[in-house]
Amino acid sequence: MDSIVAVLDWLESREGLLSAITAVAAMIGICYGIIAFIFPSVHKRARRIFGHEHENVEADAGSAKSSNRSVPAKGSKRSSIAVLPLRTLSSSEEDRNIAAGISSEISADLAQLSDLRVASHLATMQFQGDRVNLQEVAEVLSIRYVLTGSFQRAGDRMRLMAELTDAHSGDQLWASTYDHELKDLFEVQGQVSKAIVGAIGGELKLADTRIAYDAPTRNLDAWGLVQKAFNFWLTHFTPDDYDHSLSLLRKAVKLDPGYAAARASLAMILSQRVINNVSQDPDRDTREALDMIEEAVRLGPRDLTVLENAGLVWTHHGQAKLAIEALRKAVELAPLDLIAWGYLSFPLAWSGNQADVEEAVTILDRVLSMAPKHPSRPYWLYFRANALIRLGRLAEAENDARKALDLQPAWYLAWISLANIHGLRGEMHKARESMNKCLEIHPLMSGRFYVERCRVICLDDAAADPLVRGMFDAGLVEGDTSPAPEPVMAG
Repeated sequence: MDSIVAVLDWLESREGLLSAITAVAAMIGICYGIIAFIFPSVHKRARRIFGHEHENVEADAGSAKSSNRSVPAKGSKRSSIAVLPLRTLSSSEEDRNIAAGISSEISADLAQLSDLRVASHLATMQFQGDRVNLQEVAEVLSIRYVLTGSFQRAGDRMRLMAELTDAHSGDQLWASTYDHELKDLFEVQGQVSKAIVGAIGGELKLADTRIAYDAPTRNLDAWGLVQKAFNFWLTHFTPDDYDHSLSLLRKAVKLDPGYAAARASLAMILSQRVINNVSQDPDRDTREALDMIEEAVRLGPRDLTVLENAGLVWTHHGQAKLAIEALRKAVELAPLDLIAWGYLSFPLAWSGNQADVEEAVTILDRVLSMAPKHPSRPYWLYFRANALIRLGRLAEAENDARKALDLQPAWYLAWISLANIHGLRGEMHKARESMNKCLEIHPLMSGRFYVERCRVICLDDAAADPLVRGMFDAGLVEGDTSPAPEPVMAG
């Protein structure tokens, strides 16, 4: 005790009281870091005590009631990941420092993604070398996925290889290589980190839905039911599969009425049933979707899943202003979530003015370049194709639509975009061929129905005209269309 007092007196006499307190705080932090490094369970327990675990974060700081939660109260762990220190292929201390900096930056950037718990960089430092047991990593750090990789430098160039693995099953989910010049080290660290995070965000979401899909429904909590429902929606398109997804989501809402993301997901699937022309009662489903998304936003105003789904629902039902507000908030909260950025481009491209459409193209150019293997790529290309149609850049639009179909041949809306492009060019035979391809995949997606939905999304005929005029020119929509159906309001 006397020695501690002496240290404090010494610090105070030289730096003042504030400096002394700061120094002591730093000493405490260093001691805690050492303890956390040696005993990760201490660090984990401390995070739980002080409320840093993502699983229990409240949407509103002042809310403690179940009805105001934006995350479920119990059950399955959220998606979780550890970024292990990059292996260096040399003995250079400088290379090790660069690799450590990139690993740390990736961890920090991953922490910006929604519904993802990231093991602290300090906790992962114990797992270094070529023979790390990933199942041990998963057990010690309580995580599901592990990002590993290697760093190599030759002169002023660097190569980074990264790999995403499901530590429980051992399956490789994603891998990529990045080559860069090392002119500006910090800039390169940031670029590589953001490229990796942008690429694996979609892979993690897909992996979560596959895991939930394979699990027995009776074993799933509200979060797991939402993931299982999304797997059906992402991989199946029949009316029966929509009904199954809705059944899972209704069960999730019943299990946890305050789980905002479950309500938002239910609203989105109801909306999808309407816009894909498989709803038995479109007006009823639309009203329920709008009511449900309004309640979801009330419960989780800063929940990224809620904001993303709200953006889609409101866009599809003629409320583009609300959609854009929600999605701008989403990308502000999670600037590295490329799915949110892709969704934002949708209402901007369809309902916006020329500046909005150009912004949509800029957004899509960026996300497409950042994540060339992202699972959302065919849909981003579809969004970009229609933005380019509105800008009159038909050759580029056709190229994007065909790229989307190369990646996802069953994406019937891309066939409709091609039909419209051919019609605008006077290529009537090609337009009919493209429309027939769409109808082979989805017989209920008629030209008239597509035109009506476009006009709801675009809000006025002038904005919709470039997206549908080629359909009329090619005779794919019989007669003049009636005025666009009025958007159905919530309540």
